[in-house]
Amino acid sequence: MIPTRRFAAIGDIHAEDRRLDVVLTWLKSQAVDAILSVGDLADGAGDLDRCCALLRARGVVGVRGNHDRWFYEDPFRHSEVGPAALRHLAELPPTRRLSTLRGDLLLCHGVGEDDMIRLRPGEDVGRAGLAQAALAVLLADTGLRIVVGGHTHERMVRSFPRQAGPPLVFINPGTLHRDFAPGFALVDLERGVVEFHDVDERPGSALAIGLTETHSLDP
Repeated sequence: MIPTRRFAAIGDIHAEDRRLDVVLTWLKSQAVDAILSVGDLADGAGDLDRCCALLRARGVVGVRGNHDRWFYEDPFRHSEVGPAALRHLAELPPTRRLSTLRGDLLLCHGVGEDDMIRLRPGEDVGRAGLAQAALAVLLADTGLRIVVGGHTHERMVRSFPRQAGPPLVFINPGTLHRDFAPGFALVDLERGVVEFHDVDERPGSALAIGLTETHSLDP
């Protein structure tokens, strides 16, 4: 299998089917090796059934978020979606590991196996005990070079040094949730660049994609 060189990362979707459709359509012209989803498909104002169908149709590589877990663990909510969407949510794992040009990538929702841990831009991880402990597990895995996670709805590229070897880079693509700053990330591992793109609401209810920030993967 050829290691991933260029990929898109979609943050917490929260049933935003219109924005998801626009993003996936735009990505068809971007020559990406993979499209990753950090989870939290459930709980939003849009159409969860359609979100699951769009993700399946494009072969998006996804993991389970805490909202997806809560949704599936509550049998009283199962009637809110059709059987295909319910099956999609049931089959989402907590993490996935992919081979990339720069080493292994871990796809998760929070930090590693814990979908409730928040890692924020500029936060002193030493003061956040759970985040520090979860991050220490990932740092000890020397084959792991990149983590793509979500949960906070905040875009982020952070580099965490190791005592020996290359640092661990954590990327959060943000969210598609309409009440935040909807967008996603495009990651080029050959160029060492992360591009954050907005999904803006324009006059007449049209949605448009625009580049807003560029970050380096290298310290």
